[in-house]
Amino acid sequence: MVHDTGIPKGRIDRAAFHLLRAVTLICDALGVLLLASVLLMIVAAVVVRDIIGAGLPWTEEMASLLAIYAVGFGSLSAWVRGEHLLVDLFSHRLSRVALALQYRLVAGFSCGFFVLAAWGAWIMSDMSANNRTVSLGISFSYLYYGIFIGFAGMAVLSAWQTLRGRVDWKPVADTNGEPD
Repeated sequence: MVHDTGIPKGRIDRAAFHLLRAVTLICDALGVLLLASVLLMIVAAVVVRDIIGAGLPWTEEMASLLAIYAVGFGSLSAWVRGEHLLVDLFSHRLSRVALALQYRLVAGFSCGFFVLAAWGAWIMSDMSANNRTVSLGISFSYLYYGIFIGFAGMAVLSAWQTLRGRVDWKPVADTNGEPD
């Protein structure tokens, strides 16, 4: 059940609604900042190399690290928004009950995949703890932590979706595009 404002009525669903909005906004902001940092580092490396004639070898390592974290946060935000790729062949023909069941089954299978992927990233971070990058000497574990954050966050969200069903992250809009 939803208030006139589009915010769910139930206490748990209302808390999830506000939490999902906060997670989405934070992940979007972090993703944009990280990608802007990657862009600035690449531009700085090119400018320093071509104009000054010096190299900045550490920028490649930092750009890779920041890009992995940007993808991790971006994938978490995309999962909240429901913007990951999906194939919808017959969902429009299902009843509301069957559609809700399909949603929960897909969320359950996704949760299993995300748990395995997060576990794999965690294991890889442990296995590569002694491997270091060439220029900065940063442990490769930090690369895998970015992957772990994305998959662990999506595992928690998909577990919630399996148990509770879909909770929208933004108010429901009317036909004019304005919140109710």
